[in-house]
Amino acid sequence: MGESRRKQRFGGLAQDGRLLLWRIGCVFVILATACYFTYSHGQKLLARADRAAGTVVELRHGGGDSTYRPVVSFRTVQGQPVTFVTSWGTSPPAYRKGDQVTVLYDAATPEKAEIEGFLSLWLGTLILAGLATVFALLSAILMIVAKRG
Repeated sequence: MGESRRKQRFGGLAQDGRLLLWRIGCVFVILATACYFTYSHGQKLLARADRAAGTVVELRHGGGDSTYRPVVSFRTVQGQPVTFVTSWGTSPPAYRKGDQVTVLYDAATPEKAEIEGFLSLWLGTLILAGLATVFALLSAILMIVAKRG
């Protein structure tokens, strides 16, 4: 394929491709940074959090979606009763009413507790890491195509 025909086929990738590469690269950097911070938050929570036994008292159905978010009650080390709704939901529900769970909480803000489990601690990190990987691969592919073109 001739040089001018190749440029027509890829829409002037040499010029337009650089801008696209920069945009994809910026998205990658943002996703990778967010991934780092969510991972770091999970690690810090595991390291400094108090643990308590909790009970799923309700499954709250999401308003606009079909997910169920567990509502959990527990008592802090000081005996303060706390009820919280998880920040995530699943369909089908991951827990049933009456299930016993381990709760992680910061004594300063027990209402921001999380269930100690894979979903609450690592799902967000894995989703961000997966998206960052996709954008890294797109950047690599564009760089290879740009070098050839």
